[in-house]
Amino acid sequence: MGMSARTTYRLRPTVFRCAWVAIVASCILAWPGVARASGTDTVVMRNGDRLVGEVKGLRQGTLEFKTDTMGTVSIKWDWVQQLTAPRFFEVENSAGSKFYGTIQPGAAGKLGVLVDGALTELELVSVVKIRPLSQSFWDRLDGSISVGANYTRSSGIGQGSLNADVASRRERFGWSTKLSTTITIQEEQPRSSRTTYSFTYSRYLPSRWFIPIVGQLDRNTDLGFDLRSSAGGGIGRNLIQTNRSALAAVASFRVNREVPVSGETTSNVEAGIGSSYSYFTYDSPKTNVTLSCVLSPSLTVAHRYRVDMDVSLSREIVKDFTAGVTLYDAYDSRPPTEGSLKNDFGFTLNVGWSF
Repeated sequence: MGMSARTTYRLRPTVFRCAWVAIVASCILAWPGVARASGTDTVVMRNGDRLVGEVKGLRQGTLEFKTDTMGTVSIKWDWVQQLTAPRFFEVENSAGSKFYGTIQPGAAGKLGVLVDGALTELELVSVVKIRPLSQSFWDRLDGSISVGANYTRSSGIGQGSLNADVASRRERFGWSTKLSTTITIQEEQPRSSRTTYSFTYSRYLPSRWFIPIVGQLDRNTDLGFDLRSSAGGGIGRNLIQTNRSALAAVASFRVNREVPVSGETTSNVEAGIGSSYSYFTYDSPKTNVTLSCVLSPSLTVAHRYRVDMDVSLSREIVKDFTAGVTLYDAYDSRPPTEGSLKNDFGFTLNVGWSF
């Protein structure tokens, strides 16, 4: 048993080190460079103020607008009375309908999207996303990175965590990559760790439907496996999409290969039923709450199912820097290593940066 664990351990760091390098490289390359605003876009506020600059996008009820004099400013969407931007944009409303064209002034309380001389007017309150389609690859990247740690002397338990994600979206498709790792050290006990790295490609369909294709690497020694590699796909839909919240549901099938802490490597087929919910406020301080849950019943191992739950809360301290807490709970009814725990849970406090 000891020899098997040591042999596998030499392979694990290489796999997850490559995942970590990929995330770090994306974050570094996404660091905003120095550039001047285009000076061609105009936003008019409800109080009559007018700003000239460049629309970077609308997301979670906040319009990101880059100016020459003040840098990039965040404007509450319900403060906007009129928007003009002659570049090409993708505009999405709460019903999931997408419109492509330049943004022109509309009637009172409306946003105009002009395509080939035809103007479509949308209610401002119904618009939930605006994406410039002429941005460079690096400008289309969104993401965040956070780190956390805690230690209790009375119990001799120390814990550290790191979470990072990078995503990009185009007109018809998008991709995201995520890394989450938690390492626990306890006196006179072997070190345990939980790590997840995933890459998701999504193809967008009409009426808020999408097709996700996912590749994932997991490690959780407390639940009895050194490495679980999986790949699969399915169908999903954004059920709720507003400037305050978002709810999505996904059904999928996955094939995975597990390397246990002790025992033979096995291959499995699983179904997956999951949902994720986000609630966000753009009043200062900005707050974001995210909940996700995935139920994975095995189709090849009788009476085996897994449940993975994650909850995160973050509040903005200063612009783009946050403080928060992350909680996770993982359950496996039949762990791959006999005698391993069936349930693993924990939480960490963290600070982070988003871009």
